[in-house]
Amino acid sequence: MIRGLYTSSSSMLCEIIRQDMVANNLANVDTAGFKRDQGIFKELPTMQLRKVNDGQLYPPRPIYKFPKIGELGTGVILDESYTDFKAGKMDYTGKDLDIALENEKAFLLVEGPNGIRYSRDGILTIDHEGYLTNMHGDYIMAERDPVSEFEGDQLIDEEGNPTVNLMRVQVQDQQKVVIDEDGRVLVDGIPEFRISRGQASDRKAFRKEGANKYVRAYGAVTRSLGNVKPGYIEKPNFSLVEEMVKMIEVSRAYEANSKVIQSHDGLLDKAINSVGVTRR
Repeated sequence: MIRGLYTSSSSMLCEIIRQDMVANNLANVDTAGFKRDQGIFKELPTMQLRKVNDGQLYPPRPIYKFPKIGELGTGVILDESYTDFKAGKMDYTGKDLDIALENEKAFLLVEGPNGIRYSRDGILTIDHEGYLTNMHGDYIMAERDPVSEFEGDQLIDEEGNPTVNLMRVQVQDQQKVVIDEDGRVLVDGIPEFRISRGQASDRKAFRKEGANKYVRAYGAVTRSLGNVKPGYIEKPNFSLVEEMVKMIEVSRAYEANSKVIQSHDGLLDKAINSVGVTRR
């Protein structure tokens, strides 16, 4: 019975982790460029159950002293949590500063209080100082247009240092700003900047940091291919209905395991207070 308590409790802990992931996904259902989190769970080692004090073996197996009853699972544990980088659907807004990246491996380079970060959030705006920023106030990094062919394909080296001249996009008041399919920032119809878009050879090199941004964990960041879709934003890459169904599944699984624990607790109560009572 004690084994059943441990098995059910480990499952309940995993369901709590799953619920946190699903709740975080649902909380970002309207966040542009958000990527859902998922978990991989693995089974704990199973136990071999055998009879005790039973000398009758059929068929005779001299290696094993007791007959085998079967296997007993000991629960599950979280093996890995990961981010699904699959591209979301493109939603048309018609705004000049809204962009979506066609390449699902590409990220915008943004500059925040902690340095260069990466994001798929394409809802951009011009702040009061004339800088092109996202909704969190991070500066959109770009290069002067046209980009020299001698700059190379690498944007950030393995040490995290820029290898090209990255700069913030700043315009003056009353200037009309438009972003085209090549990522060029047109100021009054004249291309002055090209928005920097990078990707890593291993997308696990990008780890979530918060505020819909990613931090580079390792490796270099190179220029990404693919066009920009002006007037579009990328929606989250999950279905609201599917996440709600998962939330219901998690709730029912948690409730089922809690009832198993209650049943074991009742059996232990009877074993201690009824069967195990010593009477004189």
